[in-house]
Amino acid sequence: MTKSGWAFNLIQEIFSRVFAFTTGSAPYPLHSMLLREQERLSPHTVLDLGCGSGRFAMANCEYVGVDPNPKYIEYCRLHVNGRFEQMSGERLTFPDQYFDMALSFSVGHHVPDDRLLQIFGEARRVLKDDGVFLFADVVRPIVRWRHAALLLEWLDEGNSFRTEADYLALLASFFVVEHRQEIVDQFYRTVVMRCRKA
Repeated sequence: MTKSGWAFNLIQEIFSRVFAFTTGSAPYPLHSMLLREQERLSPHTVLDLGCGSGRFAMANCEYVGVDPNPKYIEYCRLHVNGRFEQMSGERLTFPDQYFDMALSFSVGHHVPDDRLLQIFGEARRVLKDDGVFLFADVVRPIVRWRHAALLLEWLDEGNSFRTEADYLALLASFFVVEHRQEIVDQFYRTVVMRCRKA
């Protein structure tokens, strides 16, 4: 994990639970959405690009998480069910058309455009023709609690935050957006897009 990963996770956990308690919302709406998609699509093979600490690891399938950070992979192998490989999403070693589903959650704001385009290209390559690419990331502008959100961003070490239009333009070369939804929490508007191969 990054040197500030524990602080980021702790702060995010506290704010998520307070937000859920005060609004009656689910504390982790992205988790709930992913479970619905898994139930609807029943994928056999799932690739998690930038799996981090394994927060979105999925059961009842062949789940593979990849991340370039060896500390994340070490942590996941000890504490999370699934297969974990240290690997960059820009250069995947998996064969063409291997996965039924690929995830990219909160990865985009960590990489510049040229690298994100490579990640999208690799995700498209390893997906089956009828596979699904689930992309989710926070988009500008910040919704509320601006100072706390900026603190989280500093701890998260992301420096490529974008608008929804920016992400749509980058995705367009590889995928068609089949479904879109928004998740608004105490800080951000997160856009979730279910995509198919273009």
